[in-house]
Amino acid sequence: MTCFHRTFLTGAVAGFLCLCGVSVAEAQDIFRRPAMEAFVDKDTLLVFPAQVDTFQKVRVRKNENPVFGTVVRYENESGACADVYIYSLDNAAKPVNRDMYEKHCMETDQGILNLPVQNPKIKVEHLDAPGRKTSGGGYEAFYRIQNGSTRMVSVLYLALYKGKLVKVRISYSPEDTDEVTHARLFVDAIAAMLNKDASADAKKTEALPNNKAAGKTDAPESGAQS
Repeated sequence: MTCFHRTFLTGAVAGFLCLCGVSVAEAQDIFRRPAMEAFVDKDTLLVFPAQVDTFQKVRVRKNENPVFGTVVRYENESGACADVYIYSLDNAAKPVNRDMYEKHCMETDQGILNLPVQNPKIKVEHLDAPGRKTSGGGYEAFYRIQNGSTRMVSVLYLALYKGKLVKVRISYSPEDTDEVTHARLFVDAIAAMLNKDASADAKKTEALPNNKAAGKTDAPESGAQS
């Protein structure tokens, strides 16, 4: 990929996020840590590995404003970038419920499709993904975006996790034909991480009534022995 393509992709992604309400704030902390070190998000306790498929973790941005939240950036040698955003919908960081999440998915999708309104030189359309099933019950969409003679493919994945929104945005050049596979593998990896933790929490919750029931059963036995 040329330097021009690489610069365009990075700039375009930032522009899409601004329009979708997850802009990069001015006052942010940039965590510069060893490339091969995993990053643990303190709000969700999600662990982001240093490497996901072909993507290498290169930067973490954290803003105290929960609407901007945390951004974990990955890149690969082809110049594709994959950003993971963890954020809330208000400054008080109120837990996001299912209805709020579904509304946000529709608004985010529409914000991307409305990019030509902001810049008539840009063309956006949905891309079909035959045989592709949305990972982990989240919301997923693919877009073809063109700015003049420059084209890109953008992937959106949105999930609800412990009252937080987790968004994945991946952008790459359609000239890099292998990147569609790597983009999907990246989304699948993040979705699996969310579902694994959610399943673990569900099992803990399901176990609570059984433990209480066991406690009630044990009590009379203890009394009979005393």
